[in-house]
Amino acid sequence: MDQEKQHFLNGGEQYARFRPDYPAELAAELSGLCEGHELALDVGCGSGQLTRLLSPYFTEVVGSDSSAGQIQHAVKADNIRYVCEAAEQISLEDHSLDLLVVAQAAHWFDLDRFYREARRVLKPSGMIALVSYGVPYLEDAANSVFQQGYWQRVHRFWPAERQHVENGYLDLAFPFDPVTLAPLFIRRALNYPQLTGYIQTWSAYKCAVEQQRTAEFEAFFRNLERAWGPDLQQAKTVTWPVSVKAGRVS
Repeated sequence: MDQEKQHFLNGGEQYARFRPDYPAELAAELSGLCEGHELALDVGCGSGQLTRLLSPYFTEVVGSDSSAGQIQHAVKADNIRYVCEAAEQISLEDHSLDLLVVAQAAHWFDLDRFYREARRVLKPSGMIALVSYGVPYLEDAANSVFQQGYWQRVHRFWPAERQHVENGYLDLAFPFDPVTLAPLFIRRALNYPQLTGYIQTWSAYKCAVEQQRTAEFEAFFRNLERAWGPDLQQAKTVTWPVSVKAGRVS
């Protein structure tokens, strides 16, 4: 079983509940770059956060994921359909696609095979965008505890592919004509249970559980709880920087 399936096969419900939504302007900007608006594909769609945002801009949107558990909990809309398939084996017809997006998943793919499929299914001058959101920060004094816990306690549990997320996909091969988008951010008000619920969707946390080495995460949670203040239901603003590697088929 590939790494993407190992990390996310059984996490659909928790993923849908705790993972942040993308900013609405991301879908609007990507749509604005497209010459046609008939069909968009969200590869590695998870529980459909970005799939849903694309649906108002296209006649049909397809969300694909290799995990049936993720698709089971994906958001629904009349013009969205979901398929369970690998990123490297897309079931769409040749040159049928106006936009192909991958959100927080491209670093798991066999990129050479995926890019060949992308070129096959995209129309001439079709758009492709790899989206990622990086390490979050709290707009609060508790941020120092969060960052220390992330980098010094639990970072060792991340798979090697995480480095691509942390540097905004800068080192990821991208053989398309680049298009630059303005910087974007995800901002959410989360209380302590919501933030720790999000942390427990990390592949790093799942690795620690599988290895029966959760002590570092438990210490991370305790320190964060102390720093939060007496009211754990009090929401704090959490911000994720969004990176978009976008391009056009030439």
